[in-house]
Amino acid sequence: MSSLSSFLNQVLFGHWPGKFFQSEFFHSFTVALSIGLALVAAGLLMLERRARRLGQPIPERTARRIGIAITVLSFLLYFDFFNPNTRYPNYYHRHELYHYYLGSKYFNEVGYDHLYTCTAIAEVELGRGAQIRKRQIRDLSAKNLITPTTSTYIFDDPGQCKDRFTAPRWEDFKKDIAWFEQSSRGDYWEKMQQDHGYNPPPVWTMTGRVFANLAPAGDGFFKLLSLLDISLQLGAVLMLNWAFGWRVMTIATVFWGCNAPANFYWTGGAFLRQDWIFLAIAAVCLARKRKFELSGAALTWSSLLRVFPVVMFGGVGLIMLFTLIRTRRFQRDQLRFVAGAALAGALLIPASIAAAGPHAYQDFAAHIGLHKDTPLTNHMGLETMLVHNWSGRMVFTRDDRLDDPFEEWKSGRTERKEHTRPVFLAINALLLAWLAWALHRTRLLWVGMALAVPLIPCLTNLTCYYYSIFLTVAVLARPRPEIGPTYLALAGASQVLLWRFYWIDDKYTAESYLFFAFGLCALYAYSRPFSLARALSYLRLRRSARADGARAGAAPTGDVQGGENPV
Repeated sequence: MSSLSSFLNQVLFGHWPGKFFQSEFFHSFTVALSIGLALVAAGLLMLERRARRLGQPIPERTARRIGIAITVLSFLLYFDFFNPNTRYPNYYHRHELYHYYLGSKYFNEVGYDHLYTCTAIAEVELGRGAQIRKRQIRDLSAKNLITPTTSTYIFDDPGQCKDRFTAPRWEDFKKDIAWFEQSSRGDYWEKMQQDHGYNPPPVWTMTGRVFANLAPAGDGFFKLLSLLDISLQLGAVLMLNWAFGWRVMTIATVFWGCNAPANFYWTGGAFLRQDWIFLAIAAVCLARKRKFELSGAALTWSSLLRVFPVVMFGGVGLIMLFTLIRTRRFQRDQLRFVAGAALAGALLIPASIAAAGPHAYQDFAAHIGLHKDTPLTNHMGLETMLVHNWSGRMVFTRDDRLDDPFEEWKSGRTERKEHTRPVFLAINALLLAWLAWALHRTRLLWVGMALAVPLIPCLTNLTCYYYSIFLTVAVLARPRPEIGPTYLALAGASQVLLWRFYWIDDKYTAESYLFFAFGLCALYAYSRPFSLARALSYLRLRRSARADGARAGAAPTGDVQGGENPV
């Protein structure tokens, strides 16, 4: 047993010898493999459809075996095949864990505004005062800009932080900070306090603190915590197979393993960073399996974990609206979905308030309001597309002489955001109308959820790693197989764009255009071609049906013949 443990420890956390497995070479290999695998998978989908049309279909057993092999390869590719030379030391992501482990464990003390200042105060008491005086941190409670520690209350009034802790909790906090500083020492550690703080909603805090309070910060414990996300990702893949079959599972996994915006670098090796996407995928899968109460509950939970999945309710809402217009009542399945969503909200919101405090949602709204108005270089979405221009690019506006080198870049984007507001609203209105047209004839709630996803980049300006939400779009390849190759080509093209540009804001603006274009393709693929004549004919038929119904209701009772109900 000890020899097996030693072998696994070497394979997963040790150093892999050989030039091929070294970081720079292996990274180039995985990028090339991502592009190639996405295009090969897209080609195989087109080949399969072509063979079927020619009356010479590929045997299902052969296709399934190829699909499962590609699924396994893509799943491992996301993790760089667990090569320890290319991932974070000992796999887990210290930067992520610093924010999410400490932020949830000590949320009642540090909240959303005090993690960085309390960290610095703890370090001062640990004998690092001279180093802290030279450090710059992000001020999370004011303009969200980087500022010298000497301009904060760290040295003048440390009680603003310490008074929030009991004596034992403060000592625990200092021990945890000491571990993070020792394991991340240097520039990597100091840059952690220049990020944007702890951002999850109260529902995530409620769950995260349960795990975070199990043990103090430590190598073995963090290895275990990082396994949670691997389990959630594997569960999501298997759930897609359960609900939609192996083809959709393969398509989604290839996208997950090959796409650039939501790659491992950002949230891999972290702590419960994949819970929301697992639940979003679960909502779609459960609706496909007609477990509507659970589907509604899952989508509510996902929305309470990351807010923006609430847009997927928009697709369901449009389907329900059209059902009400056609039949003047909702379907039972729709009511079951709403009941599950309402019950989940009724349970999770009060529970999270009890866990995170009575002002948790108010504090979260204020914090996210500040965070939302702070442009980031890896933001993606319609807003990023509109505010990005030549003169405002990072290459021209970054100024390392300032405490925050991106201050001019951010202020320029904020100003252009206000100027482009009318265009932003007009595009969103047009896309909402297009979504309504695409959904006006469907009753499938899971289609509504998936087809609403292209609205997310238009309504929100998310950081790139949240574009894993596009995993849910893979299910549209079931009713519209032609979406599959385009969807996989999207993943490969995203890698090409990330490699093509140097400056980060250029990279993610290009990615924004790519995903926006794919969203339009998905809407086009599912929509019936718009025809004014057809629309007018539909309205005439509706008016005629209402008129017939009114005449039937006005007819004498004796004129109504027995027989079958015509409805």
